Amino acid sequence: MPQWLSTLNTSVQWGLLRKGPRVFALLGKATSSGLTSFARGDISRAWAVTAELGCLRLEKLTGDEEVTGDHFYLPTPYSYEYGILGPNDSPEVTRAVFGLLPGELEKLVTTMRRGSFPVLGYSDTELKCGVSSCLIPPYWPHVVISNLALYGNVVSLEAFMRILITSMPHGHLTVRYPDLQPVIKQVLRLLIVQRRGMHYTRETVELATLSSVAAAK
Repeated sequence: MPQWLSTLNTSVQWGLLRKGPRVFALLGKATSSGLTSFARGDISRAWAVTAELGCLRLEKLTGDEEVTGDHFYLPTPYSYEYGILGPNDSPEVTRAVFGLLPGELEKLVTTMRRGSFPVLGYSDTELKCGVSSCLIPPYWPHVVISNLALYGNVVSLEAFMRILITSMPHGHLTVRYPDLQPVIKQVLRLLIVQRRGMHYTRETVELATLSSVAAAK
């Protein structure tokens, strides 16, 4: 029997949710100090941080989302593998959350590499994307494009994939790199699927927190 977010007696963090055909990750509740567990009491009051197709967003949940019980394993200093732990583990569900499978992302980054960069990155602290200013939670997969942190050398998965999409009409990536065609096909889903919510940035977290406090008064 499905278990809904509104009926949970425990909180959720790094969990898999399902609503109709949509499958996405609930990373936790957005606060000014970072992510915390999301409880049923936070529904419609607090902002959740979700991940879908590699895109991180702030959104309000309604409580009728199904909690699948699956969780995630994320990159470590010794392995850049990531995926799902639970009965719903499958390549399509992993893509629904992260956008690409670990092997697909590694192939994409390796093909684009010139010299030493880009490379897959790892951090046990929160980072900010140098392109979109999106916050990247600890351990979440991302790409490093240089060793100059001053100029924003960390790029989120979404920003990296969108840069590839915008370069395609002129660069003809699939013509230059025919082996990437299956990967590019997955990346192009970013243009098709309408992502809910707002970009997960420090500014939107602060504004969202203020609006939630004002609404509660």
